Amino acid sequence: MSFNGIGLKSAKGSSTSGHVQRSLASNDDRKQDKIHSSRVKKSQERLKDAKIRHHKRDDAIVKHVSRREIELRVSEYRDKLEEDETIDDAIIDAKCEQYRQKVLKDWEKEQEDEKLRNAYVSRKKRASRETHGEKDG
Repeated sequence: MSFNGIGLKSAKGSSTSGHVQRSLASNDDRKQDKIHSSRVKKSQERLKDAKIRHHKRDDAIVKHVSRREIELRVSEYRDKLEEDETIDDAIIDAKCEQYRQKVLKDWEKEQEDEKLRNAYVSRKKRASRETHGEKDG
C-alpha cells in the first residue's frame, strides 16, 4: 500500500483504507511560482509598451474629437442663424466661417496653455518617478 515509500506498508489494523494522497506540504509550487511570476512580469512589460503606443495613437483621437466638437458648435451656431429668416445664406456662411476661425483659434491657444502646464513637473513627482523606475517622457 505504499507509493514511492510514502504511506503505510499495510493498511491492516490502521483503521484507514490505506489511500495515499498528495502531500500539501511539498514545495513543488516554487517552480510554478517562478514560472507564474516571469509570465506576469512579461505581461506587465507588454502592457506598459502597449500603453505607450496607445498614448501616441490617443493624441490623434483626441485631436479628431476636438475638431468634431468645434464643427458641432459651428453647426449649432448655423442652425441658430438660419432660424432668423432675414439673413442671407452668404452672410450665414461668412459668419459661420468667422465663428469657426474664432473657436479654432481659442482651441489652439488652449492646447498651447495645456502644453505649458504639462511641461513643468514638480520635484516631488520627479522623485517619485525615479523611485518607481519610470522614465521621463
